[in-house]
Amino acid sequence: MKLTLEELTRAVHTTFRRWHRGETEARPWNEMLVVTRRLADRTPAALPLAVKEVLLNALAELEQQAVGSAQLLRLRFLDGLPATAAANRMNLTENVVYKQQAAAIEALAAAILRSESEARAEKAARVLERLETKEPPRLFGIHDKLDQVLSTLSAHGPPWLAAVLGIGGIGKTSLVDAVVRRLVETSQFVNIAWVSARQDRFTFWNGLEEKVLRDAALSMEELVDTLVEQLGFLDLGQLPATQKRAGLRARLNASPYLVIVDNLETAVDYQALVPELQNLANPTWFLLTSRHSLHDYPGVRCLSLDELSENDSLELLRHEMSTRCLEGIAGVTEEDLRQVYRVAGGNPLALKLLVGQMYTLSLSKVIDNLRQARGRSVEDLYRYIYWQSWSLLTDQARKVLAIMPLVAQSGGQLEHIATLSEVENGPLLDVLQQLIALCLVNVRGSVDDRRYSVHRLTETFLLNEVLKWPTMP
Repeated sequence: MKLTLEELTRAVHTTFRRWHRGETEARPWNEMLVVTRRLADRTPAALPLAVKEVLLNALAELEQQAVGSAQLLRLRFLDGLPATAAANRMNLTENVVYKQQAAAIEALAAAILRSESEARAEKAARVLERLETKEPPRLFGIHDKLDQVLSTLSAHGPPWLAAVLGIGGIGKTSLVDAVVRRLVETSQFVNIAWVSARQDRFTFWNGLEEKVLRDAALSMEELVDTLVEQLGFLDLGQLPATQKRAGLRARLNASPYLVIVDNLETAVDYQALVPELQNLANPTWFLLTSRHSLHDYPGVRCLSLDELSENDSLELLRHEMSTRCLEGIAGVTEEDLRQVYRVAGGNPLALKLLVGQMYTLSLSKVIDNLRQARGRSVEDLYRYIYWQSWSLLTDQARKVLAIMPLVAQSGGQLEHIATLSEVENGPLLDVLQQLIALCLVNVRGSVDDRRYSVHRLTETFLLNEVLKWPTMP
């Protein structure tokens, strides 16, 4: 809720009246950036002192513009003089003292409110510079997921780590980007850091670009250095690694920050990194994205992203065509768009790639290229989404994954998959666990009736492109 001048004026007056008691009401001060950033290396119990510092700074500024108003507030509240004594000191009537006091408090509150607006704008600009995209991405079909993540981060208790999971291109980064844009204008977190562990990226104009974002995988030491820099803890920068990490932990444990770690699975020994992040959390939240499941880690709240529904996919296709001025392509019908969906499924990255290709290729050629994995951009798309996970699979896991296109989209039971793959139930459970952990297989159904399936794009990949991969380096 936006803070009004009237509300802040009341808070300033209340704080002044309690000046010598060493206490203050939490709201709205604990929601104001000009206050919370003063608590960066202190405990929440220091809130009254931080509020006093803000008021004293504002009082000094007021003194430059209206010395009489500032003097009156000092006499009445800092020196604790009654209205009568202050009136005598300033050669005013008591009635005039009360009127000038009210005007001075409102002027002081207005100055603090301006500082708060400037601080939030400055913070928002710094945080938005850290995001991968400068314009907010358009979301399709995941607004409920956005609400779930925001609800999780609003909790004032554990687990303190949350993870958005799913295969490449499914929209994990876009979802977290939307979360950051929603929170950056609030004072829920003192600051927000964004750390990308990704080395490669896929662009529609260059395809797969390897090691363009970083030369080496993200390590814990590099993560600490990045957080120290982004969160403004410059005094920690020159300390030895052990002391630097301890200092960072102390500050993240003292005040609430939000730390995004995008593409966690590409970090060095990410399994060992998760417990390290838990040590840094509380009341700071860590929000992770990963292609690998983190459900086995205690203290991590996981949210899995599935492919878009047909309706949401068609809406995305229409939006992309409109954005790229392709909505007037002759002959493109709703059925044509549904055909695109049947091949690519609801993977946003794949759908956007196909729309881009429709500028120079016929729709039938675009769809056929995806089916047959022809063309550098299509091959790069598959490699970007699947290669890392495919390279981690055992031969038996690859065998099971290869038969998944034979399973209905609604999912197949364990016994059915065992029959198709000729893998016995015992080993099959271990294989499915690995495929699920890598977000290659989805789990549906009730507790008593678990069913397993793959995304449509994964199905297309398995029927064509994967046949070339055993010989790939």
